[in-house]
Amino acid sequence: MMKPQIEKHVAVLLADGFEEGEAVVFIDIMRRLDIKVDVLSCMETTALETYFETRISADYTLTEKQAQSYDAIMMPGGPKGTDNLSANPMVIDFIKRHMQEDKYICALCSSGAKVLAAHNLLGKHKYTTGGGLHKQFADGQFVDKKVVVDGQFISGKGLGVSFDFAFTVAKMVLADNPEKVYWQADHIYLDAEF
Repeated sequence: MMKPQIEKHVAVLLADGFEEGEAVVFIDIMRRLDIKVDVLSCMETTALETYFETRISADYTLTEKQAQSYDAIMMPGGPKGTDNLSANPMVIDFIKRHMQEDKYICALCSSGAKVLAAHNLLGKHKYTTGGGLHKQFADGQFVDKKVVVDGQFISGKGLGVSFDFAFTVAKMVLADNPEKVYWQADHIYLDAEF
């Protein structure tokens, strides 16, 4: 008798100025794999301003879901978006609590440097980020790769590696069912290694 699959649940943290392509690819891949996604606005309302002015609304505000625990939390890049995430104490507290709970902390593009390293959350963990931003921070060990996994931290360089990053996160979150992840990657003709 097959045991029932436990539903996995991830949160995507968005703030005004986020890189919408990175966020939408990640959300799409998670939902294709039956991973529940809560898109959380780290602003006062669920209506968000994106980097390239695409209209996107979140499911909830972070305030509404602050006490909830997720299997993974993800942050996209976008210069203003990561500035807004980094400046929000509620975001940093949310990340720290998930770190203590040993959940996956997933940072794409500038969020690795401007949110995690900026708040000394990486320690000696390896990570990647885009635009040479790692040079601004002493925290963490920068690795010049598309996607880096080190313990609970998963980081990706930028928009061009969004699919590799999303499938890497999915493979970790769905560690008990990698076949499902590989099938979906093949189904969308993804030619990548994750």
